[in-house]
Amino acid sequence: MRKALALLACAVPWTGAALAIDYDVVTGRQVTLLEDGALGLREFPDGALAVLSLRPTVRLLVSSGVSSFLLEGSRLDSLGKARCVLKPGNKGEFDNGYAGISGAWKAADGKLYAFYHAEDQEGMKRFDNQVPGYYGCVAAAVSVDEGRSFAKLGPVITGARAKDPGGRADQGCGELCVVPERSGKYLYMYYVDHSRLDGRGVQIFLARSAIGKGPPVNGNWKKYCHGAFREDGLGGMDTPVVTARDIPADATFPHVTWSGALSSYVMVFNVVAYLEHHFGGEEGAADRSGIYVAYSRDGISWTRPRQLIKAFSIPFKGRELAWHPSLVWDKEGSLAAWMVYSYTPSWGYEAPKESPHYMVGRRVKFAWAAGKAR
Repeated sequence: MRKALALLACAVPWTGAALAIDYDVVTGRQVTLLEDGALGLREFPDGALAVLSLRPTVRLLVSSGVSSFLLEGSRLDSLGKARCVLKPGNKGEFDNGYAGISGAWKAADGKLYAFYHAEDQEGMKRFDNQVPGYYGCVAAAVSVDEGRSFAKLGPVITGARAKDPGGRADQGCGELCVVPERSGKYLYMYYVDHSRLDGRGVQIFLARSAIGKGPPVNGNWKKYCHGAFREDGLGGMDTPVVTARDIPADATFPHVTWSGALSSYVMVFNVVAYLEHHFGGEEGAADRSGIYVAYSRDGISWTRPRQLIKAFSIPFKGRELAWHPSLVWDKEGSLAAWMVYSYTPSWGYEAPKESPHYMVGRRVKFAWAAGKAR
């Protein structure tokens, strides 16, 4: 299960706030797409969706529990099959505790590359909610049977700080998504780093791999750092591209798509305002925490994010939770989409009052905001 990040984050500004692009977003009512326990799944989606196809069959790669599954159905709201395609590694391996796919890309040779949040949980502290701690990284896997099975290829993105069993419960990096860059030259990967270098908190970062110059595996990724893709994917330094603003908050769990209708990259993600949780036993209320949206022309500079859903974005026993959002457009060029995310009105495992998170969605429609540049 994805982990409760246990930090009071530093106050840092939103990036890209000067961009003069914005859209009106109309969100529909929340509906359950797959309830807790459906198709044998629990704690899902536990990361961004990796959409393989929408027609004639919907095929998604989804993380659930500590593993990854291929979901299939006639529609997004009518999924009927689940097949486990990737599991954690053995003791001593980098992904011994968790292997959750949240990004995929098909190469010209037909191979399907998946990218997953991998966790080394050995020797790590537990979180306050007793979820296992971890040292995370982003790893790759490849499929030659259209996603029905995967062979692991090893880590491709790691944090600048090494694992410290005596440190925080959340370390390293992960929580990723991938999207082809518009020129077709690069594959972009957005990920979350937990190194907390220079007091920056937990924020959203970017790396890229050149398309056509070898597979997107170890050694072929460069992190974005101080205006250029200059640092190695394994252990290099990085600069956030989306951060929380002038509130004690983290920006986490990104999902990025390109919209031809809007001529923009669209990112949905979570903001975690820790002080709203009122640590020390007093129950807080979500206000700035929740699901947000931001836009970008180049995938690097982003607009000031806008809140779409107000809710807690990390699990606390007995509290509402909404996290891991993804946008699934109806079709290319459409202004309408499903926003899929995981939700529970009362997080926990003591039924019937509590349940782990499960898959819900809202219909969303985008339109140009009055007075904004196009």
